[in-house]
Amino acid sequence: MIVKYGLKLNPNGWFGISDEEWINPITTALVIIDMQNFDANREWLLIGARGTGTTNDSQVYYYRRVYNTVIPAIQKLLAFFRKHDLTVVHVFFASRLENASDMPPIWRLRFDQHAEDMGRLLQPNIGSPEIEIIEELKPLPGETVLSKVTGSTFLSTNLHNIFRYQGIKSFIACGVWGNSCVEDTVRNGCDLGYLVTYVEDGTASPDEEFHRASTRVLGEMYCQVRDSDWILDHMKKFKIEK
Repeated sequence: MIVKYGLKLNPNGWFGISDEEWINPITTALVIIDMQNFDANREWLLIGARGTGTTNDSQVYYYRRVYNTVIPAIQKLLAFFRKHDLTVVHVFFASRLENASDMPPIWRLRFDQHAEDMGRLLQPNIGSPEIEIIEELKPLPGETVLSKVTGSTFLSTNLHNIFRYQGIKSFIACGVWGNSCVEDTVRNGCDLGYLVTYVEDGTASPDEEFHRASTRVLGEMYCQVRDSDWILDHMKKFKIEK
């Protein structure tokens, strides 16, 4: 097998990199991004608010995809990772400060605009119900849970250090929104040297056009794009001993 720049190559792999390099269960983490009430619970109806680039017409598409496609796909991956005691990271968007002064000004402004458009109070702080991770994907004791105040997980958490110390070389990215926080995390992860797998059926963007555009850009420039069934079939080929 040809090795170049420390990567095992295979012409049939994504970008010519072997499948085993992209995902080896022992050195690969599952990163679940922003599956919290504010972003993934239809009761909050964020879609259509200012700053999302969508109208109310997108609500049907978005929440149908979240509930019928994204949550089941992530649940399958999460069950496999938990069964084999593999690395799982839950990420959610929230400030640790009461006035959210650690959050970039544009994000604070957008939260205010979202609240006005939705006609309800929004508290972008840890402990607020809208910030909580949805019940279907609640973290278990011992799983890593990180709060961030930027689109990219790497910019406002210590995820890079966690991965380095745990020997993680690649990660599987899923969650919402695909064209925002998931995409930002994928791009940063690529720049930091990780091989990233984007779960096509495990992500949702505000509307179908956003989803197609984001998936295309990422898959042609930054990561491999696979569905949850492909990922699970690939991981089952390994004898997992951690």
